[in-house]
Amino acid sequence: MRIDLRCNDTESLRNYHYIMQQMSAAMARFREHVRCARIKVASAAGANGDGGQSKRCVVQLRLHNLPDVMFTITRLDVRAAVDEAAERTARMLAQRLRREADIAHPDVALPRQTWYSLQSEVCTSP
Repeated sequence: MRIDLRCNDTESLRNYHYIMQQMSAAMARFREHVRCARIKVASAAGANGDGGQSKRCVVQLRLHNLPDVMFTITRLDVRAAVDEAAERTARMLAQRLRREADIAHPDVALPRQTWYSLQSEVCTSP
């Protein structure tokens, strides 16, 4: 998995290693499913409504055999935007891969010959 990180301002550049660490940790357990990740952190002038400088974190994930994932997080602070983007990345990857596994293998969780017995509260086979 390759991570392409672009920072368009000095505050983001100062946090380069932090951003890489957070995003790498968020995708660590999904490493074999992610082809590449593109992350762009930049200023979003006036995005918070009061004319101040917000930070925008744009994440694009290219996955193997699944549609791309792309989203944007805007917060007042670089680290807040990156933290939320990392959490959302891990959550979205887990959902996407769980959904794909359910579609590909719907009977894996409980075979047809097995049922749950309320009397014994154990899983039994006929």
